[in-house]
Amino acid sequence: MIPFTRTVVAAGCLSCISMSSWANDASSSSIDVSGQLTAVSKYVSRGLTNAPENEDLALQASLTLGYGNFYAAYWGSTLGYSYRDLQQGRQYSTDKMEHDFIVGHASDFKGLTWDLWNATYYYPGGENTTSNELGLRVSKNLNEQATLTFGVSTYLYDVVYMNQGDTYVSLNYAHQLSDKLTGNLAVAGSYFNDSGKYEGQEFLDTQTDTAFRFASVGLDYAVAPNVNVFSDFILGGYDRSKIKQKNQAVWGLRYSF
Repeated sequence: MIPFTRTVVAAGCLSCISMSSWANDASSSSIDVSGQLTAVSKYVSRGLTNAPENEDLALQASLTLGYGNFYAAYWGSTLGYSYRDLQQGRQYSTDKMEHDFIVGHASDFKGLTWDLWNATYYYPGGENTTSNELGLRVSKNLNEQATLTFGVSTYLYDVVYMNQGDTYVSLNYAHQLSDKLTGNLAVAGSYFNDSGKYEGQEFLDTQTDTAFRFASVGLDYAVAPNVNVFSDFILGGYDRSKIKQKNQAVWGLRYSF
């Protein structure tokens, strides 16, 4: 699932994409290629620390193609489970993967960067698990060191783990502390629809309409050109079943190209 800050906290690849450079160069006729390879201690999706997508070391990769203001991206991660195993009791190691396919458009308007995106989430071997989420991120450079980003996204149809209309809202503040060190603060919440096709089944038990998901504080340090180490401390909130999530520290290593 798409994150709003880094894959450690929320999953997905929008954080791997530099929107502002494309938004400022809409006339470019070349295709920009970028990507990341990441190893993270736990893959925690949107503050769900009680049940991480991967409890152990997760390997993640992204590849982004940008043309003018448009981009297409892939993001993938190893998981600690598979939907085929959970739903059918059959295990294949190749199923323990998440594949995200994203398209979007980013542009600058009135001092803000507007990023409209659509993501398809695919889980091999799962039944009624391929989902689609539409989102918008708005970023503002407060000064040369600080950026504030607001994000909102919603699921477009029912799947076994999400209801149509489930909406995720996030706010992230990033501050460059030095030429190598960046600090991040984040907070997120959700609106949950309780009347989906799969509500009340194995993966969905909605007990609240709204929830504080998490808050986090993080540091990102450049140890070498294109190589960063990072860590986040997640203050756990609540899931859709009103279950309190534990606090959790995560760390990782990222190579960008």
